[in-house]
Amino acid sequence: MIKPWIRTFSTSSSLLRAGYSSVEPVHHLVKVNKAALSPRYEEVLIPKDDIRSLGFKPTEFEQDRVKEHYQNTLQSDLLLALYEHDAQTIEGQKRRRWEPDSPYALYRHLRKARHVNRPQRDIHPIGPENVPQLTGIAISLYSKEIVQEPLWNIAARLQLAQLTNIKPKQLKNKVNYQAWKLRRGKKCGAKVMLTGQEMSRFLTTLTELVLPRIRTFKGIKETSGDRNGNISLGLEAADVKFFPEIEHFQDLYPKTFGFHVTFKTTARTDEAAKALLSSFGLPFYDPKAKENK
Repeated sequence: MIKPWIRTFSTSSSLLRAGYSSVEPVHHLVKVNKAALSPRYEEVLIPKDDIRSLGFKPTEFEQDRVKEHYQNTLQSDLLLALYEHDAQTIEGQKRRRWEPDSPYALYRHLRKARHVNRPQRDIHPIGPENVPQLTGIAISLYSKEIVQEPLWNIAARLQLAQLTNIKPKQLKNKVNYQAWKLRRGKKCGAKVMLTGQEMSRFLTTLTELVLPRIRTFKGIKETSGDRNGNISLGLEAADVKFFPEIEHFQDLYPKTFGFHVTFKTTARTDEAAKALLSSFGLPFYDPKAKENK
């Protein structure tokens, strides 16, 4: 005789429940190719740009003049200029914990840092292992005309692609703004992140061909910087026409758009970042100097 199933709340009912584990389940989130982990396939894991690879394909066809100039000259000069004897690490303002006496502090977010809007990084003494260097150049193009006329979005993206040789990423509005008739998700511009050889080419073109021809350009303002070693520069639509990629093909680009250029460095302070960029040929000026005179 088969007894009907009866739901019980005894100790034996816990055996039928699913187990609970305090370890985060990552086995179904991360895909692991176990066959590639075998020592027999070590040659397959070697990247294609490595000369040891069977399918070697060279990716560098020319010398990087900016990179060689930094390694041969600037790196040692910056170490000599920025090195300080007996320097110690300066701790930045971090997020603070709540007082343990409060019963609501268990799962509460940490408090904001003191006197700053965002947490700061620690400033380590500059040595041979952390000399400031340029890691990337971010170019962002945002125009009100693109929002009003969607066809200009194609021209703006083609302009960045022509200047950087990289396919730009599409920018879309994140909030609604009634004054400009902006809606969330509407296309408004493009952005590009330059690294490696493309970064060196753009920096050389900017410092040697474009900025010297701009009559109104006095330099980058001393107040530019985000206190984390990133310096920004703005170019207007008329300044973009001095790029040789645009100047020799003005019939294809009857309308140009200005954009912002952000130099990303490994420097911990803006002063070290300015010293690095000035060595590459970017001048700086103080807008308040003439006013004081």
